[in-house]
Amino acid sequence: MYAVAFPCPKILADTQYRIDQRRENVISNIVAGDLNYLLEHDQLRKELRTNHGFRLRSFDEPQITFAPTYKYNRGSTEYDSSEKKRIPAWCDRILYTRNSNIVPLNYLRYEATVSDHRPISAAFRMNIKKVDKGLMGVVRGEVGVEWTKREIEMLEGMAKAFKTLA
Repeated sequence: MYAVAFPCPKILADTQYRIDQRRENVISNIVAGDLNYLLEHDQLRKELRTNHGFRLRSFDEPQITFAPTYKYNRGSTEYDSSEKKRIPAWCDRILYTRNSNIVPLNYLRYEATVSDHRPISAAFRMNIKKVDKGLMGVVRGEVGVEWTKREIEMLEGMAKAFKTLA
């Protein structure tokens, strides 16, 4: 995370929160497109609603409009068919600090099949009162260097994954 002069979204990756329902029930609701029912039983949302001591209570999440992102058979569009038969869930989440200056624009899932997760992204509009141009240049440079490193890592990881699938 970079030091910036405005509140920025905090990204939480594999959160390990599940859906409190039986696997068959979850899958049938996914097939029926009833995400609202599944979201009612989502453990993270329950914590945010009911646990007043929950450390993430001051965060919000954009509206989820996509099917659960975990657990898939790698290289497939089928949810886990191993002997464990894990229950599909939204383990991949993006939360942002609750603030009227931050407005989510989209929250998307992608259909890459190289992992047992489906990747997600979010875009936000932020109103910034003051920009420190010197700091902005430093952060822009740091982000560029970090992005280049991560891009190389992702490309190498995808190349490795495709080799194992071939």
